[in-house]
Amino acid sequence: MNKVILSLLLLIGMTCQAEVSNPELQRVNENVEILRLQFENLIGENKSLKRDVSNLQSVVESLNTRLHTVETKSDSIYNALMSEVISNTELANANHAAATERIQVVETYSKNKIHKLTVWGVWAIVLLLIIAIVVYIILHRNITNSKDAISTIKDVQNKLEEESVKLDTKLVELLDNQIQTEKQIKQSVSKVAPVLDHTLALKLADEITRIEKNLSRMDPSVKGYKPLVKAIERIKDNFKANGYEIVTYIGQPYNEGMRVNADFVIDEELPEGTRTITSVSKPQVHYNGELIQKATITVTQNI
Repeated sequence: MNKVILSLLLLIGMTCQAEVSNPELQRVNENVEILRLQFENLIGENKSLKRDVSNLQSVVESLNTRLHTVETKSDSIYNALMSEVISNTELANANHAAATERIQVVETYSKNKIHKLTVWGVWAIVLLLIIAIVVYIILHRNITNSKDAISTIKDVQNKLEEESVKLDTKLVELLDNQIQTEKQIKQSVSKVAPVLDHTLALKLADEITRIEKNLSRMDPSVKGYKPLVKAIERIKDNFKANGYEIVTYIGQPYNEGMRVNADFVIDEELPEGTRTITSVSKPQVHYNGELIQKATITVTQNI
């Protein structure tokens, strides 16, 4: 289009050159040259405007892309926060249920095996349970009214873990007392008729394994954590002194030659051929080197 207009201007100039005299022809040529220069300036300005429009369109597209990215990140952060809130709430409920279950186990065990426990000891356990429930209810209400739900749920988790450690510590004390009582009973009975009954020892071994499993999931900074670990070590030493040995196998490779009861779980993220013992519900127990209880384990594998 631009070339056509320039051609017309040149044609007009040539036509005028044929019809006018030299002075007039010179003025016409000057006017035509001025028009041509103005037209070329307009063409240049038009191209510049087109470039500016193209640049603006690129900026708009870039802004739209950034806006979409911000919206996507906002949704991702929101979903992550909600997922963590739900996960922590479920963990708090699970800890509360576990605490209640442990109290029931202690009460049943006390009725059947522990003959020298006082009423005050039982009431102390019940009182700890009531305190745990009250703390949970109070903190649960605070969760509802709190602006920072994630932080509050973590506080609840820490409180429940502390209460759990207190309950386990009390249970360890009771187990330790029962070991001493059982030792005295065996000493007195052995003078009459040496009858071996490993029932209590096996139950104690199961409880020790359960407590160690819970401790492995806790933060060592939880109040009462270190004293409970030392108490467990003390009970194990007493166990060993009485001829008993507890084997848990946690974290060890699994092989077919092990004398255990095993459940198997597939995990394709493990290196191929890996078979690792990841959980123990019942430990392996030896008495004077003789196997008296097979371990019940869970093996995570990828074969």
